[in-house]
Amino acid sequence: MKKNNAGQSREQRRCAQRRRDHQKLRQDSGQVKHIFGHEVLQPKTLRQVGRKVEYHGGFRLGSGSERYRKMSAVVAEMAAEVGHDLYRPGKKKAAQFLLGLPDNEYLAICYPAFKHDKRLPSVAMVDTTQTAANLLYHYETKVQGRAQLAALTFPALESRVSIDGYDAGVALAFKRMNKLKTALKKSDLGDFVYVQLEAPFQPETETFYLHFHIFLTFDLGDVHRQRALAFIKENSPWLQSKAGVHLKRIAHQDVARFIRYGTKPSKTAYEIAASENKKVFEAYLAVSKGRRLTRTEGSLKKTVQELKAQGRRTKFSQCENTGRLSVCLVEKVGGREPEAIEQVDRKGGRGQDTLKPKTGDNAKNIYCGCGRPVAAPDGRLLAFGYVQDFCDKSFEPGSGMGVQGSLFEVNRIARHAWETNMGKPYDLKEFLSPIADDIMRLFRDADVQSYTVIASPKVLKTLRQIQNERGQRSQCQKAVQPGSYGQKGIARKPRRWVSRMTPVLNWFKGFLNGISGKTSRPPSSTAANQN
Repeated sequence: MKKNNAGQSREQRRCAQRRRDHQKLRQDSGQVKHIFGHEVLQPKTLRQVGRKVEYHGGFRLGSGSERYRKMSAVVAEMAAEVGHDLYRPGKKKAAQFLLGLPDNEYLAICYPAFKHDKRLPSVAMVDTTQTAANLLYHYETKVQGRAQLAALTFPALESRVSIDGYDAGVALAFKRMNKLKTALKKSDLGDFVYVQLEAPFQPETETFYLHFHIFLTFDLGDVHRQRALAFIKENSPWLQSKAGVHLKRIAHQDVARFIRYGTKPSKTAYEIAASENKKVFEAYLAVSKGRRLTRTEGSLKKTVQELKAQGRRTKFSQCENTGRLSVCLVEKVGGREPEAIEQVDRKGGRGQDTLKPKTGDNAKNIYCGCGRPVAAPDGRLLAFGYVQDFCDKSFEPGSGMGVQGSLFEVNRIARHAWETNMGKPYDLKEFLSPIADDIMRLFRDADVQSYTVIASPKVLKTLRQIQNERGQRSQCQKAVQPGSYGQKGIARKPRRWVSRMTPVLNWFKGFLNGISGKTSRPPSSTAANQN
């Protein structure tokens, strides 16, 4: 018991020292704004568009969830071939509009609006990101310095299962997990906080490998990990070899990385669709419908309930100056009337308010609000407005109509904010320059069906002008580089080659002269006779 208390005290001292070191680093950096602990983030407003901040990577227009949207598109296309529709009724789309453009101009990324089906990776990513934020917040507030967070991985069944045994296999897997969870908690050796069942598909054998990724907590010290691992192996009789059981203590600096990996979206549907196995895919859609493969357990469930009672939720946020990704709290915002949203946006208020106008089967182009401004590669803040049920045929920006809500109004607010923060008149080329490369990259990816980029003629012309100017500057820079391009570099290369080959050429010349009976210099006797 004394050893346990001593280890616990040492771990608490180390955690406290790390917090002091990080706080000192933030104070010494002389920066303006940092994230302190789990503060409630104040909503960024449209008035901050154009403000200069530090860019630490992470944001690229059209990227981020692009990979998962492509996976979802593959799954939805395969589902349509077997008679299942995973799109919202009417093949509706969602659009992400860049705010701050001149009146009657637009630039947006449109992507299919999928149903809320977690077998689609892009849909599941929303919930898994929230779960990761909840788990990290729980670790930092309830676990760190008091207990140890660990990652447990083990097979759920004795062997791989086919699609015919998938349904029964999932049921048996969770039955075994619940029994193991209860036994471990009663023994006071550990407590499960999050459980996720994964079932990757192997096209060659048409089978699934069901295994668990579990986060659990136990007392500080490796001796408790060893006891918990021995107990888990002893109470898992279906694991004969015990080779697939891994229990790893997570170091403080690796907690976020482990959590993001252990809560990643399921790719099973995508793996089956990518293998083009329609028979297995259709059967999988039938047996996996309504199946929930994740569980929030124990103390984590209590933490989530506490946040819900406070009207708050967790959210990942990046420090503007250090680039450090932290989990913070934001206030939950319910639905508001259109007039209230418009007044808030005029004042540069909350960026995540959700507009809920009257909807129906014929409702199109509904403005849903705007997200928090994010830093572009040049360090200037940009904002985007979101439109659901987007239909380009009824979109009329020239008349300032075609969107229900205040999209055009917030676009003007963002443009005026850019002028104020830049301290100069608005210039479309300068406004688009930081993201021009990303936008043109999206235009070039014409074969991708997961999104579509639309732009007004003036915006597209400006983007092409920026690209042409950058291409000309790049060619000029290459032309003046020494030793690579231009006549000077080409002229120097033969001289270097000749100087290095001179000894070889002299030897070869002497060898030929020896064969023909000639020498490279007259003999001394000849010189004497001439005299």
